[in-house]
Amino acid sequence: MIKIVKAPDPILTKKTNDIEKIDGALLKLIDQMREVLKDKGVGLAAPQVGISKNFAIIGFEPTEKQLKEDPKAIPVPKMVLINPKIVWCSKDLGTEKEGCLSVDKIEVSVPRFKRIHLRYQDTNLKQQKIKAKGYLARVLQHEVDHLNGKLITDYK
Repeated sequence: MIKIVKAPDPILTKKTNDIEKIDGALLKLIDQMREVLKDKGVGLAAPQVGISKNFAIIGFEPTEKQLKEDPKAIPVPKMVLINPKIVWCSKDLGTEKEGCLSVDKIEVSVPRFKRIHLRYQDTNLKQQKIKAKGYLARVLQHEVDHLNGKLITDYK
């Protein structure tokens, strides 16, 4: 099982390298990251598992138990984001507290764009684009920050 890298590991503060080809090792890593994400979190970027590659995964489906604990729990679609780039963002910002699997026991108020357009590649390296708003936009921006070497603690 892969482990989550914790701050202050220097890999978390470096910009990642773009992915130019998909191979079996990368697909296996994506599957392993999905297993980690099943237990906790909404997104996981490659640097958080010690790999300086430009990709992240997201996805969250609240269980009945989680919905009882937090009726406002918001599902996030499962996606693999290879070489993602924010290509447009709204002018309006929203600030909310965020946690991070690589930064233990703290939450930080982070300003994020309320709406974004993100261009990325799927696991076939086919170009995709998503228009996101609200919580999904926040999750995507958080993961792109990881790929650019930025943590929630940089917003303090």
